[in-house]
Amino acid sequence: MKKIVRIFVVASLLITFSCKKEVDTTEETTTTTTKSLEENAKVPKTKVAFDKEIHDFGEIEQGEIVETTFLIKNVGDKNLYIVDAHGSCGCTVPEVTKEAIKPGESAPISVKFDSNGKSGEVTKTVMITCNTAKVVENIKIKASIKTKK
Repeated sequence: MKKIVRIFVVASLLITFSCKKEVDTTEETTTTTTKSLEENAKVPKTKVAFDKEIHDFGEIEQGEIVETTFLIKNVGDKNLYIVDAHGSCGCTVPEVTKEAIKPGESAPISVKFDSNGKSGEVTKTVMITCNTAKVVENIKIKASIKTKK
């Protein structure tokens, strides 16, 4: 009986302290997120232009992996920083520079699209998070995917 009571006491203590730890972590996360938003508001904004905003691969075979390159140009007067770039699904993978893009300069954005498991007309969006007034800039790819017979 004493053994059961000890196990119960230890379990109660573990639950109590683990719950307290979770609250502390949540408070830290909230503080960190608030600080990040405040810091983001202080980052100088710039302007961008793309050589194209949509790329159409045309007709491709299902399972084919295709790639294109967009050029992003800093047309503002502050350095451009690309913080993140991701596709609207896992089949669309962009690669971008992590270096600052100076005013007047351009950088490539390589986008790979895996048509495996897709069919028909598809449009995918690549979202680029950067220090512009819009914060997120969008480019798109399109394809008409023929299914294998």
